[in-house]
Amino acid sequence: MQRRLTQRQVEAFRAVMLHGSISGAAEMLGLTQPAVSRLMRDMQDTLQLRLFLRRGNQIAPNAEASLLFEEVQRSFVSLGRIERTAHEIKRAWHGSLRISAMAGPAHGFLPALLPRFLQEHPETYVALHSHVSSTTLERVSLRQFDVGIAYAGPEYPGVDVELLPGLEAVCAVPVGHALARRTAIEIEDLRGQQLLSLGSGSQISSRLDALLRVAGIAAPVLAESTASEVLCRLVAHGVGLALVDPFTASAVRDPAVVIRRFRPRVDYAAALVFPAGVPRSRAVERFAEIVRAAATMDQLLEV
Repeated sequence: MQRRLTQRQVEAFRAVMLHGSISGAAEMLGLTQPAVSRLMRDMQDTLQLRLFLRRGNQIAPNAEASLLFEEVQRSFVSLGRIERTAHEIKRAWHGSLRISAMAGPAHGFLPALLPRFLQEHPETYVALHSHVSSTTLERVSLRQFDVGIAYAGPEYPGVDVELLPGLEAVCAVPVGHALARRTAIEIEDLRGQQLLSLGSGSQISSRLDALLRVAGIAAPVLAESTASEVLCRLVAHGVGLALVDPFTASAVRDPAVVIRRFRPRVDYAAALVFPAGVPRSRAVERFAEIVRAAATMDQLLEV
């Protein structure tokens, strides 16, 4: 009967390849050198493949050994992933919180809130993923996430929507700009100014474009990005002014940028979304409470 490769042989082969010697492999595995040598002989006999060249008292891997090692490494990486997944599952037994959020909340606002939540729930496994709103809504509706923050109409199928009330877009202004002295930026203040845009797909930019057209104001757009964070960095370099979401604005710590209210008000319709028909765990309810308390304009702008 044909012999089969054993896990111990593969482990010994990997150790020899990593350390470049029988002695190094023996120390790594806690075996004697003769035991490792025997494992290598048995492996080569089983595979009917010569893997090492003898050079005096040393061995050197040949090309076949190098090719085989690549595959062995992939299998050990897969085992590592299995171990990490098992660890995450074990932690999830103590409770889990899976969050999907659009970029503004995900990149600055929520990371600032999660330490408080984790202090109260140290055994809860938390996963925070950043997705566009449509993906968040879809994946929450499929129960792949426990809660999300997204643009959402009240009738999206498969989710319960809770609007975060009173949120509005704000204006990011270079600190040395003349408008930085204002407590609020008016639509007329944008006449002739250089603007940065979130693009036509953004509810903020669409609303601002409509206001500019109605007011007959020309304000050239110099650059565009789908991320408010990117626009704030451009503002810091003095490129122009940008109307951005309040979550991103709350995380701006660059002294080269000031954040000002904008008038007329441009509503920002963000909402908490939950899988419809699914009882909410205590972790989900507590997280939602923390978000509700922090997601107000006074809290976000610290006024």
